[in-house]
Amino acid sequence: MSGMKFTCYRCIHCCFFAGSPDYPILTESDYRRLKKIATQRGINLKFRRMREGLYQWVIEGFCPFYDVKKRGCSIYNYRPSSCRMFPLLLNPSTGEVSVSLLCDWVMENFSKLREASNPAEVFPEEFKAVISVFKYIKENQTQ
Repeated sequence: MSGMKFTCYRCIHCCFFAGSPDYPILTESDYRRLKKIATQRGINLKFRRMREGLYQWVIEGFCPFYDVKKRGCSIYNYRPSSCRMFPLLLNPSTGEVSVSLLCDWVMENFSKLREASNPAEVFPEEFKAVISVFKYIKENQTQ
């Protein structure tokens, strides 16, 4: 299946969090950048340290940087890696990559996606973010 490429529908599902399995995973640089932006904007963020250099961003409901009226991210150019890779999800424990079923585009194209011979062609920018985080995790694993 060639030519199919992910297109964000701005459907809001990636920016709304119902519980801990959905919380974004952050690298050290993501964590520091978000803390700095939040401080500048007077926003209090919550994080859970997973292990050295890896954090979980605890968000209940909409991301504090999500502009509901504009249906977009107010820090788009500075968003964390987990946001850059969505609708791809990386399990930091296993290295497994999956596709989020919360994404309207994914659900609309699910049967075609299952037939895609090269998912990296469907999600080129998102795969770059996944690879970047995967390398970061591998480089920062404690033995």
